[in-house]
Amino acid sequence: MHRTAAPLLLILATGALAAEPEGDLKALQGVWVIEDAKLGGRDHKDDFAGMKLTVTGEKYVIDFAENSDKGAVTLGETQKPKQIDLTTRKDGPFKGRTLPGVYELKGDTVMLCLNSEKPDRPTKFEAPAKTPLMLLTFKREKK
Repeated sequence: MHRTAAPLLLILATGALAAEPEGDLKALQGVWVIEDAKLGGRDHKDDFAGMKLTVTGEKYVIDFAENSDKGAVTLGETQKPKQIDLTTRKDGPFKGRTLPGVYELKGDTVMLCLNSEKPDRPTKFEAPAKTPLMLLTFKREKK
């Protein structure tokens, strides 16, 4: 029994270590508070007041009144601009879709430009009028 359990424990421990976030994903860990929001060419900062983004491992949660959402976050750090995909849960506001985007991480600020309706990835940090693009800027929550 002990001989069988030891390799299994080693495999489980190795898997747990491999799941530790690295690079920008590690830097994104924690709670972020909305600082600025633009959608389709319009300022929505006041509409999004109180929104928080929490990243834990490869998972995210966006808390915003009754419009909470959660899912998986995937980064493409080697592309320019850097890429992010938020894959939402099946029962959330975006119903299991992947929101493709780009991100910029500078210290305690992260800027996300996401496409909320189409599979096309934004290439710039802008949310022009008559587009489904969202430009969101978050600051790390101070403890």
